[in-house]
Amino acid sequence: MSSTDSGTQTKSSGRLASLDGLRGLAALVVVMHHTMLMDADFPGTPGAVDVQTGTPLWWMSYTPLKLATAGWESVIVFFVLSGLVVTLPVVKRAGFDWIAYYPRRVMRLMIPVMGAVLVAAAFVVAIPQRSTQPSGTWLTDSSTPNFTWEYVIKAWDLVGGNGHIDNPLWSLRWEILFSLALPVFVILAISLRKWWAAGLAAAVVLTWLGVRGGSGALSYFPAFFVGAVLAVRLDAVRVFAGHVNRFAVRHLIWLGITAGASMLLIAPWLFGPGSSTELTPGLRALAPLAAAGLVVAGIGWKPFGGLLASRPFAFAGRISFSLYLVHVPILIFSAYLFAGQPMFVAALVGIPLAILVAVGFTWLVEARSHQWARAVGAWASARYATAFRAPEPATSGEVRTGDQDDAGSTGRREAATVAQRSRAS
Repeated sequence: MSSTDSGTQTKSSGRLASLDGLRGLAALVVVMHHTMLMDADFPGTPGAVDVQTGTPLWWMSYTPLKLATAGWESVIVFFVLSGLVVTLPVVKRAGFDWIAYYPRRVMRLMIPVMGAVLVAAAFVVAIPQRSTQPSGTWLTDSSTPNFTWEYVIKAWDLVGGNGHIDNPLWSLRWEILFSLALPVFVILAISLRKWWAAGLAAAVVLTWLGVRGGSGALSYFPAFFVGAVLAVRLDAVRVFAGHVNRFAVRHLIWLGITAGASMLLIAPWLFGPGSSTELTPGLRALAPLAAAGLVVAGIGWKPFGGLLASRPFAFAGRISFSLYLVHVPILIFSAYLFAGQPMFVAALVGIPLAILVAVGFTWLVEARSHQWARAVGAWASARYATAFRAPEPATSGEVRTGDQDDAGSTGRREAATVAQRSRAS
């Protein structure tokens, strides 16, 4: 997940400001997800056993309350949002500058990632991480008892490295690969503009194949594609929202869409701990469509969009990328700092500390990465234009008469006048 280059533009225009709040909400859910994973008995934790029906952990995992800790599902929301906001400038802006885009996008992602890895390393070395939980639990597997500087280098390598010291970096690999392959996603989304339903159906099938077969590319790339389709069809989404908002029962319709998308997002959990191994991949394959439903509701339903654009969610949206990057090492640090205490003690310290660090990280690193990325993108575009600028017509050896110069000047003035009229029309 990332706070994209176009996110600031869409927010400043007010047209998609609610989606920043949706990103912030998803980031908070991921924080809660990793907080609960520190409990070795929490369902979904590696090695956890089935919990007894009716216990607090059961209610938090197999009812709609799961929305508060749906970490994997929230990452799918991030991917759909990235597909939308990264694709949108390409399809809405004539003459999109691809030369500026690539260095800008890579720097926009990599500078915060490199900074977050250093933050993670600082928290890893701050306290010994020797887990007392059994081998195979999330806390044990995510701890780094024997830290060396090689962990930093491996974490910086998003494509082929190992982000062990900062767990959320696994998703940044797919963000960077999607960003590099953006032209392919744009072309596919535009080609399927009229057949968007078939494109979404194909995304579901590919996601199912990916989840069923353990393929990361097929599990996650379709979510970015769904976001790209939303970008291409954004005007149609607004037209659909306008139609719905003409009904007297529009709020009930939107409530049904929002609630239905939310339940579809966590559908595998609602079937309980004994759900079929064949059913779970099929339901997970629908997660990108569920995320798209929440995006549509955020755009079209004013009360929901207004809630997402409110100050608390807007604040969460501003720090969402930084919070996503830094929170896991801080939570693990808190777990070891309060080893032997109930888990909620570590949570009460770790969550506020993660938010505080994320605020500082947003100001110190992420905001500057925006500035540096724009500067590098502009520099690359200018260098490319200079290197491949068409040569001026040779004038050596030519003898121009006054009439020829006047004719040339007149022709240029006429051409300029025609161009101005053309732009005006």
